[in-house]
Amino acid sequence: MASVTTNVRLEYRDTSGNLLRAQSGKQVVVELQRVGFRGKTQLSLAFPAKEVCLPVEPPMSLHAARTQDGIMSLCFMRARLHPTGPIMSLQLMLSEADPEQLIKLRDIVDMILMRALGKPLQPLCPNKPQGQNPVASLKRKASNMAAPSMSTFSTESRQSGWSASSKGPPAQDQEELPPLTPEQQAVLDLIKAGKSVFFTGCAGTGKSLLLRHILRALPASSTFTTASTGLAACALGGTTINAFAGIGRAEGSLDVLKAAAAKGDSARRWRQATTLVVDEVSMVDGSLFDKLESIARHVRKSQQAFGGIQLVLAGDFHQLPPVTKGKEGMAARRFCFESPAWWKCVNASLQLHRVFRQADSEFVDILAAIRSGACSKAVLADLQRRCSRELDTSDGILPTKLYTHREDVDLINKQQLEALSSEAVRFACMDAGSTDILKTACPARTVLELKVGAQVMLLRNISARRGLVNGSRGVVQRFAGGTLKLPVVRFANGEVSTVGKERWSVAAGGRLLGSRMQIPLDLAWAMSVHKSQGMTLDRVEVCLERAFEAGMAYVALSRVKSLEGLRLLGGIHPHALTADAKVVKFYKTLQQNEGDSRAWPSR
Repeated sequence: MASVTTNVRLEYRDTSGNLLRAQSGKQVVVELQRVGFRGKTQLSLAFPAKEVCLPVEPPMSLHAARTQDGIMSLCFMRARLHPTGPIMSLQLMLSEADPEQLIKLRDIVDMILMRALGKPLQPLCPNKPQGQNPVASLKRKASNMAAPSMSTFSTESRQSGWSASSKGPPAQDQEELPPLTPEQQAVLDLIKAGKSVFFTGCAGTGKSLLLRHILRALPASSTFTTASTGLAACALGGTTINAFAGIGRAEGSLDVLKAAAAKGDSARRWRQATTLVVDEVSMVDGSLFDKLESIARHVRKSQQAFGGIQLVLAGDFHQLPPVTKGKEGMAARRFCFESPAWWKCVNASLQLHRVFRQADSEFVDILAAIRSGACSKAVLADLQRRCSRELDTSDGILPTKLYTHREDVDLINKQQLEALSSEAVRFACMDAGSTDILKTACPARTVLELKVGAQVMLLRNISARRGLVNGSRGVVQRFAGGTLKLPVVRFANGEVSTVGKERWSVAAGGRLLGSRMQIPLDLAWAMSVHKSQGMTLDRVEVCLERAFEAGMAYVALSRVKSLEGLRLLGGIHPHALTADAKVVKFYKTLQQNEGDSRAWPSR
């Protein structure tokens, strides 16, 4: 559920408050766990000698005024460590913890206790700045309870609360976001004004950050977060656009799809939505976009464009295009901007120009040329010459190999893990809600197998302050804890961290559809180019000899921050270096009309 590695002091007291004994430990893994078929929760303390488990249930108090300093304490007022043991008062003090992980632990404990008291958490206003106000203490009377009261704490950094009936999802991430640049703020201002907006930019221009700001500024109950792929959707805590629409694989006639969308939960979503966010819109086929627009008008019984729903569309059409099957599918493929509905719905299109991922201006220029399909033979030859050498792996962290085909990736990761002689440790996920959605949307494995020496990659941000973000590379050094083993990973930036379980949530319109608890790591000897889209990787080796899509070379090469972290294996298939002529024309038009809102359709 949540875990943190911290210094611990546990004091055992009798019911009169007299100290009986104390137990201390440094760098102890503290983890929330569900136990038993009734789903009760305990706090596991992995002391070296013996694991101690404390029941998380009222009456207890939570003192969290200094979580930002890595300090928190919990008081278990009437705890019984064994069914036949005496009732005691336990004081647990945590110190020198990672503040972000401690805040996450605090918030989940708070939620569990509020559920136990039958008082659902109230969502905080999403339009208020996040992470600015100090921790506020909210004391609530515990009705019909033996203990007189319980203290809980919440901060403005929690994006939204959720009740026992799952009417709202927990926050997907809670760290304070970096500020926006003026061009990013201009996009947000248009969206807050109610405009339907498409924003784009090359890799590393902060599209994902801007999306997170946008989601915090919009009302959760009527904003539906989607993406063209399950992985992109899960990163934002949403669903695929097909799942939102209720049309499955979008097979069948338009009338069949309309009938499916007008039933049950899908109809409720369509009618409830005021804003629809679609990330990686470049991978949505134009014909599907037309169908979605028609379905929106049909279900909402409105002749306004997209049934009156505000659209927030993000993506880069120079990256991977809509997925199709066979040559016939590729021939019939249309981009979203080729859809008549696109020009009817989108009020404004804006480009982000500032590149954050790469600081090397020469590398930025090379990537820009590859993106637009204008990379000369001389530039390509120079790139291949400079990136043919082996990368520095003296820290034990090998580069991730990017391949165009998934079967290559699976085979390499399997073979490399089996080649390690150390003992395997398996981590099973804990799922709640729709398992079908989680299978397609969640990047975390159902069962993760790791060994000492395994090359791994983070699947989500766990501490932006320490540089431990989605895509960070590392190697498993050991496993910490007794019965509860957690991987200790040394990352490429020098950070060493015990990685506990994290939760991924899939939600729609403030309603939780499913969640998965799992170690946020995956094997990283190899990865597919498709899966890498949107990530920043520390070092990669790229194999593009079997590339089959325009834009593949650009997506793969733009994952790294500098040429020092890039190695090319073999040649590059010419098709991977091409840019679709329709995309080039679209961006040329966009650039010509930039800053002139009259050039873009308005409704």
